[in-house]
Amino acid sequence: MKPSQIILPAVTGIMGLGLGLALAPSLRKPGTVIVATSSAGSLKSSYSTNAGDAANDEGGKSAPRTRARDRSEDKKPKEQRVSIPLKTLVRILKDGDFKHASNFNSLQYSMEKALTLLGATESEREDIKDLVNKSKSEILAAEKNHLKLGEVTTDLIRMDMSGMRDPAEEISARTKDGMRAALPADLAEGLISAINWEKYYPVDDKSFTRLEITRNLSGKLTVWERSSDGGMGHQVNAEFKDDGTPLPAELLFGDRWKPFLKGVTILPKDEE
Repeated sequence: MKPSQIILPAVTGIMGLGLGLALAPSLRKPGTVIVATSSAGSLKSSYSTNAGDAANDEGGKSAPRTRARDRSEDKKPKEQRVSIPLKTLVRILKDGDFKHASNFNSLQYSMEKALTLLGATESEREDIKDLVNKSKSEILAAEKNHLKLGEVTTDLIRMDMSGMRDPAEEISARTKDGMRAALPADLAEGLISAINWEKYYPVDDKSFTRLEITRNLSGKLTVWERSSDGGMGHQVNAEFKDDGTPLPAELLFGDRWKPFLKGVTILPKDEE
């Protein structure tokens, strides 16, 4: 078996196999281990058909504990298996979960499923989860120093994200390095290539972030945080009245924006 292949449970029927790829709970073939070896300072992965191959041939002594040996202890019960190229699985993830969840603020939501499909162990999944959460915290901390309040009108607030270009690139680079340190080389590169890093923290000419409050036909108000990557909204608390009086933006929008909205007010506008 080639290193570039992932193992998935077989399902009955050709169509069932295609659908099962995105739902399979375990991807490594029982009795198959990844043997991590070091070459010129880089981590490479090779495969053995029996966990016992990791033993020292001289005297039958067990090999020192390695990440490959740790991974073999996290295998699932034996069941019939079928192989699929890693690049095919990466394409499924890239066109599926990560297509709309590569932003730093939503990356964690698809990570658990992706790591399970890639065959990551429980400890590796925890390491990546911690890494993604740490990177998110670093982005939010950097925003406090590099984000600025942009154009403000009576019913629209724009944020100037341009100062985040360099910090975001540095944090995304550290995140990739952390993935390479936490996972075997083939899985790490597969995961990294599945994520759309251009959407991790977009700061190009087409990206934007704006805050607004809309009024629907029944008069209910919704607070919106919109960006080039989508939007998120929630209803305005009933204590804020829509009587023509400007509303305090600092009290209406999320914690992420509060440091930039002191003294800023905004009026609701009709939904388009």
